This record gives sequence, structure tokens and C-alpha cells, in this order.
Amino acid sequence: MADLQPYFQLLRVSADVTPAELKAAFRRQARTCHPDLHPDNPAAEAEFQRLSEAYDIISEALYPPSPVDGFIHGDGSNGLTNAQALYARGTQKAAERDYIGAIQDYTRAIESDPEFLDAYLKRCQVRFVQGDDEGVLAECAEILGLDDTVAQAYYYQGRARLQLGSAPAAIASYSQAISLDEDYAQAWLHRGRARLEMQEETLAREDLTKAAQLFEAQGEPDEVNRVQVILQEMGRSRRSKSEVKVQRQQLREQGLLQDIFTTIPEFFMNPSGGLLPTFARLSARRATEVGLSYAGLSILGFVLAANLFPIVFSSVTLGERFILGAMPFFSLVFLNQLVRSLIRARGSWASDIFISGATLLPLSLLMFLSGLVVQFGAAGVWILSFYLGCDSVLMLYVGCSQVNNLSEQNATLAVPTLLLITSALTYGTFTIFAS
Repeated sequence: MADLQPYFQLLRVSADVTPAELKAAFRRQARTCHPDLHPDNPAAEAEFQRLSEAYDIISEALYPPSPVDGFIHGDGSNGLTNAQALYARGTQKAAERDYIGAIQDYTRAIESDPEFLDAYLKRCQVRFVQGDDEGVLAECAEILGLDDTVAQAYYYQGRARLQLGSAPAAIASYSQAISLDEDYAQAWLHRGRARLEMQEETLAREDLTKAAQLFEAQGEPDEVNRVQVILQEMGRSRRSKSEVKVQRQQLREQGLLQDIFTTIPEFFMNPSGGLLPTFARLSARRATEVGLSYAGLSILGFVLAANLFPIVFSSVTLGERFILGAMPFFSLVFLNQLVRSLIRARGSWASDIFISGATLLPLSLLMFLSGLVVQFGAAGVWILSFYLGCDSVLMLYVGCSQVNNLSEQNATLAVPTLLLITSALTYGTFTIFAS
């Protein structure tokens, strides 16, 4: 046991370490020098190899060898030999910068074992290196669907969201990563940079200072210097508050109409692949403005559609029709917020407003078009109801699971509940107005 002591010290574990504790210690330290996170740092790669060697030696000495030891799976069990071999081959290709081949092997490993979280994470990292930000977001959604406690998934989600131009959404992801791992120095660093982009200098400085402290404690002098350079640049490039305020106002005024009408085609026909990237590209304020605009379009569509059904809405005044059109939106917004509070899911009022507005677009279009195609008989209405109704349900599900980061199980339960309550409130309001 004495010859293992240097390896125990390197991984900062005791001689009676359990397999789970050993794995956690390895991951915690490997994150600070992983080649994927430090591609241009040979010292980091060498340190990662030392940690890997220590982990392998301790594992072989203390625990029975297993051909698949060291891989994480959703159910905590060991993986298949075929999946392990494909994973190892993909890792080798990634090290050789054969990223296309690596992705293919990780994909085959996942097909062999759909709960192989390490393979998902590796594939996510490769997509990040390639600059495929939308692919990274899709990978993170899959990982979090299997296990919503994977801090690295939230970290890469934040990196991708920031690359797509949504600093607020990135900050939410980094915050989730930090809540799961308070020693995640890279998450502190990049949350600080995101906050700096939002001109939140005080919070940015706090995050960057914390990152520097963690990097120093973890023996990462290069990263400490990197953070110190950012802090020094902050001191040299401070601008007056009035200048920042004017610039923000100019940015807010630019292209709101363009954002409203260019974002709809991005997700309307493909909610699963388009809703999250669309939201991630918007700031929190702009996402709120766009979501409210969607709601306004939905209310307008409802009021116009009500005029096409004079018998049904004959006793409902114009003002009451606007209230009826707005009821589903406000109901969905507050119910989304309530669901997030109950299960303690990450999200914001901006995401709730955006999701609710997007969900109602197909429904308002359905009601408006139904009044126009009723002349073609019930068949035309049924076809429209089928396609646009399904689109709306899928929109809400994707919003809950991807944008608000609800687990698939929670989203599956939340979506019909939200729609049922919203429908009941709207119908109840209608009966009051029509009586």
C-alpha cells in the first residue's frame, strides 16, 4: 500500500477510498486540465495523463479489474464491451483531431448503450471544439434528460448559449453548473465573462475573483494569470454609466420587428430543433419582448377569428374578446413559473413568456384559418386541428424540457396539466362573458 501513497496524494484521496469517491476525485481534478478544455496547453495534457495514470493504478490495485470500469451510465451500471471499445476508439480519434470519426464512434457507442453518459459528454465536447453550438445544445439536452445533475452539461450549454449571443441564458446555465459543483473554476470564469458582456461589472468581478482563487488552489497558474489579465482589462476599459445606458438603449431599439418575424420560421415547423437555439440567441429582455409580441399576434388572431364565428361570439363584446384572447397567455406564463418553482427548475420569466407566446401562435392560427376553411367542410378543419394542435403541444413540451430544463418525465406530466388548466380557465371565462 505504501507505493500507492503518491497516487493517493495526487488525487487527494485516502487509502480507504471507495470506487465512487475515487472516480469523483479524478473527475474533479481532471476537469482543471482536460485536453478538450485546454487544447493549446501541453502542460495541462501532461497533468491529465498523470491523473489518469494514478486513477488506473489505484483502481487496479484496490478493486477487481473490469473492462468497462470508469464509464458512467444513467443507471449506474457498467456498460457493454462493444460500447466501451467504440468509446475508447472515439477518444483516440478525438486526441488525433479526427473529430468526424470521433463523433461517429461515440454515436455508435450510444446506439449500443443509450444511457452511456460519458459518450454523450465526449460527443458534446467534440461538437464544442468544432464550433457546432446548436449541436452542443442538442447534446446537453440529451444528457440532462438522462441525468439533470451533470454539471459539465450545464457548463457546455452555457458556452454554446454565449456563442449564440444569449448571455442571460448562458449565465443561467453556468449558475446551475456551479450549484452542482461549487469548485467548478471554469464555470465561475465563464459566468464572469458572460456577466461582463452584460455590463454587470460588480458581479463579473466577484465571479472572476472566485475563479482565480479556485485555479490557484487547484494549481493552475496559467489560468490564474488568464483571469488576472481579464480583471486588469476591466479596470482599464471602464466606461461611464451613462454611456453604457445609451448603448444598451440603442441595442434594444435595433431590429425588434426583425427578431419577431425572422425567429418564427426558425422554430414554427421544427420546434424540437429550432426553439432552443432561437431563444438562446436572444437576451433576456429581447426574449421577453419577442414573447410578448408573439402573444400580441396570438390575441389579434383570436379576435379576428371570433369575427368569423358570429353565432358563437355574438354576445361577447370586443373588449371581452381581447380578454379571452389574452387569458391563455397569462395562464401559461404563471403556470410555467409555478411548475418551475415547485420542482426547483432553472428558468426565468423571460423564458416563460417566450415559451407561452410561441405555444399560442399555432393555436391562434388554427382558430383563424378554421373560420376561413369551414366552407370546405369538417375535413378541412380536422386536418388543420391535427397539424397545428400537435405543433402547439410539441412547442410547449420542447419549451419545458429544453428551454426551462425540466426533465422529460416532469415535462411529460407538466404539458397536459398546463394545457388542461389553461383550457378550463379560458372556457370558464368564455361562459361568464357569453351568459
